[in-house]
Amino acid sequence: MDRFPDVKIAQLRHFVSVVEHGGFKAAAKAVFRSQPALSLSIKELETALGAPLFEKGSHATPTPFGSVLYGEARKLIEHYERTIAAAIDVARVRGGSVRVAAVPSVAHEMLPRAISRFTARYPGIQLHVEDGTAAYIHDRVRSGAIDFGIASASESESALSFMPLIADVMCVVVNSGHALFRQRRVEWSDLSGYRLIGNGTMRALPSAVREAAAQQDEIFIANTTTLLAAVESGVGLTVLPYLAKQRYRDTLRFIPLDAPRIERTVGFVELAGRSLSPAADALRASFVEDINTSRFPELVRLLLPD
Repeated sequence: MDRFPDVKIAQLRHFVSVVEHGGFKAAAKAVFRSQPALSLSIKELETALGAPLFEKGSHATPTPFGSVLYGEARKLIEHYERTIAAAIDVARVRGGSVRVAAVPSVAHEMLPRAISRFTARYPGIQLHVEDGTAAYIHDRVRSGAIDFGIASASESESALSFMPLIADVMCVVVNSGHALFRQRRVEWSDLSGYRLIGNGTMRALPSAVREAAAQQDEIFIANTTTLLAAVESGVGLTVLPYLAKQRYRDTLRFIPLDAPRIERTVGFVELAGRSLSPAADALRASFVEDINTSRFPELVRLLLPD
């Protein structure tokens, strides 16, 4: 098999410039080279390819071989320039895309604020946003389907890294007509006399807590919006972290649960040992900035390092 010739993109640029400018003198000026240096570059290209590019005695008339090469070289240079321009846009966060997923309690209010801040600064970035359970987000990060997630940590998961951001308290969620609505604190054992609507968060609770609350999955609703609507309509009560509270649902109350008091920690979930793209890193920074500038109630603790 013949050795592939060593042809440089600069040599192709020089050749195309000679053709398009109709001569070596104008081409040399266009590519910021001396005329002898340009002539040497063309000669080296002809040697590498094994055929002359310009007719003898002509200022810039390509040979039949040169005409074929010109068409292909022009396309190659255009592709090269588009590739480099796109890479620079990505590096400078002027282009590219980011895929992120968050648990519903974060996706409802906190993530949109960060996205608003991010898109104002980087309008050229395409965003794909999902929400789902922590397990779903772990799977999406692990498979590379998303750049990073915002969820609780995965137990014994060496493939994923976790950076804690905030912690909030587990609460029982009741509607305005419920007997517990006026209570300031409720213990897990107090829930045993009521119908509990199961959800992904409750299934992740310690077994002793689930037993004290007499949790049953007679009704299970995974979607947070549907779940809160069911509580609001009197189907039953449920347990969620405080940040799942939605401002426009005034008929619902999130009451902290004691004995024991349980916190849910949320943070960035990423592939271990893998750096983020510049755009994903910028979105991540926007989220941290939003957390640092937001005011949270006493039921939420910030875990960001100083």
